[in-house]
Amino acid sequence: MKLKRRNKVAAEFNMSSMTDIIFLLLIFFIITSKFTPEPILKVLLPKGSKTTTTKQLIKVAVSTDLEYSVDDQKVSFDRLPGALDAALTQNPGATVSIYGDKRVNYEKVMDLVYMVNELGGKPVLALKPVK
Repeated sequence: MKLKRRNKVAAEFNMSSMTDIIFLLLIFFIITSKFTPEPILKVLLPKGSKTTTTKQLIKVAVSTDLEYSVDDQKVSFDRLPGALDAALTQNPGATVSIYGDKRVNYEKVMDLVYMVNELGGKPVLALKPVK
């Protein structure tokens, strides 16, 4: 008597559950990983001190009519180097903040920067903050 086997072993493998598990693991690792970009240059910055020092500030302004002022006193362009030198000798190490009207020729503002630099000051261009 010959017996037939009714249960045949299927060589199929169902991959749907395996792909579900792989996608769940992928989502888990994406969520738990850090998304901070690597800096282009690795620079070690010095630690700041808790004390802050306020430095002296000298305001120099130039209007559209090429009128100059040093610390809210009008000065002609010819007398500007003398007024800046006097202000810098009264406040050694002061920062000179240059307020130039946006319609003034760039060359005139840069003349002020060069003048302050030659007199030994630290020129800074004042800008309107972006809102």
